[in-house]
Amino acid sequence: MSRPTPDLGSPLREIASRIGAEHVVTDPEALAHAGRATFGTESRVLAWLHPGDAREVAAILTIAQRTGLPLYPISGGKNWGLGSRVPPVPAALLDLGRMRSIDHFDEELATVRVEAGVTFRELHRYLVAKKSRLMLSSTGGSPDGSVLANALERGDGSGPNGERALHVAALEVVLPTGEVIHTGFDRFDGASAAELHRFGVGPAFDGLFSQSRLGVVTRGTLWLAPLPRYLAALRFALHTSAELARALDALRDLRLEGTLRTPVGIWNDYRVLSAAGRYPFERTDGETPLPAELLAEQRAEWGGARWLGLASVYAASEAQGRASVARIREVLGPHVAQLSVEERSGDPRADRPLFDPENPGRAFLQGIPHEQSLRSMYYRKPAGAPADLDPDRDGAGVLWLCPVVPARGSEVVVATDDIERICLEHGLEPLLAIFGKSERTFTLLPMLVFDRDVPGADERALACHDAMLRELAARGHLPERLALPAMEALPSARDDHGRLLARLIELLDPAGILAPGRYDFGAGRR
Repeated sequence: MSRPTPDLGSPLREIASRIGAEHVVTDPEALAHAGRATFGTESRVLAWLHPGDAREVAAILTIAQRTGLPLYPISGGKNWGLGSRVPPVPAALLDLGRMRSIDHFDEELATVRVEAGVTFRELHRYLVAKKSRLMLSSTGGSPDGSVLANALERGDGSGPNGERALHVAALEVVLPTGEVIHTGFDRFDGASAAELHRFGVGPAFDGLFSQSRLGVVTRGTLWLAPLPRYLAALRFALHTSAELARALDALRDLRLEGTLRTPVGIWNDYRVLSAAGRYPFERTDGETPLPAELLAEQRAEWGGARWLGLASVYAASEAQGRASVARIREVLGPHVAQLSVEERSGDPRADRPLFDPENPGRAFLQGIPHEQSLRSMYYRKPAGAPADLDPDRDGAGVLWLCPVVPARGSEVVVATDDIERICLEHGLEPLLAIFGKSERTFTLLPMLVFDRDVPGADERALACHDAMLRELAARGHLPERLALPAMEALPSARDDHGRLLARLIELLDPAGILAPGRYDFGAGRR
């Protein structure tokens, strides 16, 4: 059901009086840019609001609740491939990007408190300036994305804290009514474990604000990890589906027994090629997708493998690390075509990493943000990637799907075969990664890359995305994150989840103004 566009004049004037007129953007050109994503959308940005602190956020929400102004919170606005800044329905952006405080850093207990606008790049520079012996869990996304927002969206990253949503505590949340809560022990003044214990005492509210429209998280504590005194990067290659299935089973067993404590990534040949450069239009006379014979020719450059994988060992000592590597060779080695190990040991700090930080793959393992992976977004753009990456501006088409599959190699292989077939049927290369951030599941990450300047490209990509989602959902493999077009595409729940969510939205957001259409599955649609 569509919502009528509210009268903007009165609420925006009131908001301007609270946060400053310079922080209320209504310029049509700026709003048009903010409303662009890496795929086709029909929603509009009504205004662009830039509060400076939690009190100003609360003031905006109070005004919006009274006047019916819909708001859509963002932080870095770099949610490329899933929606960028674009709201599901027309709304004013509530941009937390000005909120960039970093404080309460504790080297001994490995915590740091950040506001919602703090980026991966800024937090890493902060640790470097402190000469810290700690690392953040970095992602393959933009270094200028929000560290806190990525964790709340259940993004994944590097290192021992790679399942990032599990390493956040003490959230400061502004409710849609303007009320403020703090989760866990943080609701008590002087609580010694406020930033160290996720749940506190009594019902734990943290999960209500992850992938949620129930509140605006303005601040939170991140748990960091010690930089390892021994770090090994283990690369392996796989030539057949049978090898892939056996390798995935071996990796699962290594995670379950605790030998591997960090995420594992496996990339198919198409995905590897996309990271290396742009589509070879001159060799295909402009035809797409990439012909099988040309794929095989380019794959020969790294020995003909269909899949390339990377695992890592983080250890407190060389002896401990080498014992883990020996165990990985024993369990994984018989199932892969080749297994190479690159290792470093020493006494690292954030400003003095073990591996060369200019190597993107090694930088990632040490929590150092980089942009190399983002260049894949321009694979189908004839001009390639510019120095200043902005896929929204540049018409680079990107659309993600993030299905979760049980960690059984045979089951994952069937799902990857489905993905590759459907992508090729829709004229797109299946740029596919398999990411193991937990012991019992693998997340499949097909990345649909296209040129939005080509007529019909948006429609073909969306049709491909929807076909993959239907096929995988029919097998029980549901996505852990949703792109904007998929907010209402999941199968019906078998329980009263929707009714409960609707009651929570009615209680916490009586006017239904906060992020309508976002992860509410229709429960809060007015």
